[in-house]
Amino acid sequence: MKKLFITISIFILGIPFYSVNALEKTADILKKNVVTTGDGFYEDNTVDGRYVYKGGNPNNYIRLGDDLYRIISLEKDGTIKVIKQKDIGSMAWDEKNARYSVNDEDFCTSEYGCKVWGSNTTTLDTNGNKVTQMPWMVNGTLKNLPDKEATLNTYLNNDFYNGLSDDVKSLVVEKTWNVGPTAYTQTNLLESIEEESAYKWKGKVALMNVTDYVKSSTNNACTSVKDYAASHSGGNSSCYTNSNAHNYLYSNNYPWSVSPDAVPNANTVFSVGSGGDLISYGTNFNYGVYPTFYLSAKTTLNGEGTETNPYIVSKYVEDEVVKSDNADVVEVPSTSAQMSIIIASIGIIFISLAIIITKFLTKRKSN
Repeated sequence: MKKLFITISIFILGIPFYSVNALEKTADILKKNVVTTGDGFYEDNTVDGRYVYKGGNPNNYIRLGDDLYRIISLEKDGTIKVIKQKDIGSMAWDEKNARYSVNDEDFCTSEYGCKVWGSNTTTLDTNGNKVTQMPWMVNGTLKNLPDKEATLNTYLNNDFYNGLSDDVKSLVVEKTWNVGPTAYTQTNLLESIEEESAYKWKGKVALMNVTDYVKSSTNNACTSVKDYAASHSGGNSSCYTNSNAHNYLYSNNYPWSVSPDAVPNANTVFSVGSGGDLISYGTNFNYGVYPTFYLSAKTTLNGEGTETNPYIVSKYVEDEVVKSDNADVVEVPSTSAQMSIIIASIGIIFISLAIIITKFLTKRKSN
């Protein structure tokens, strides 16, 4: 009985050892590749504990189901913000007459759509408290929020989300998004982030922030929303000339952001223009939709992050290791064959060790 106990103990002790070391945290995997120049993974100098990808084509590809995405950021809480590599078509941010009101005290007084992402039941203030009013512009007059979400919000969190595979949906987490209006004249990126974060929305699928776009560039001369505001006075043309060389979030399909433009009496939201500049468009126009969401912090990555060998995801159980004597690790079925080989090899090693020790103890007793 004593020999059997020792044998089983050695085998079981080996499994959690594998669980901790082979399933390395995503944060630790990515942080090994932090750079300070060129395309790559950078510390976010505007938010402590956050990291972002920058450059024209960094190695931030990740495959989810059958689709490629790009990793925008690693958040302080370990969640991963991703954006779809290809758009899902051109759609209105908010359709004409969808939330129209004739009351001047209401937010949505334009029949050509409305520039608030959430509603009076899903919009939050900077502290996460529910609010029923929001200003058109920074520090502007408060207006009554509508009782419906933006039409693109509704589509992404219903039709698009429900169309994802169960494996991918199991990785997507609900998150609080910054959806406050920010000014195209803003020269300070920290202040733009503060303006965006003045109002929030909690949900699963949205779009990139306008500040995500600014942060994703390696052009050191372009560090503010105003630098990219080509359609407005004061923009820096060097920031959006050949933008694809500096920013992987650039697309000539006018990708929508989730950020309203804080222009008084203008029902507009930021989009990336065909030249790479930031332009604000009326919400009823049809432009490129690139779904964006957050992956659970309880994941680990395999792969190199390149387009030909993108990251794939395995999912942790709670506390990263086992909750029972069986020491099972839960994995999403997209794990690579390489990981299976590693698992088998480690298992064989510990089984062999257990057999050797058992034989040694048996021989010792017989002597």
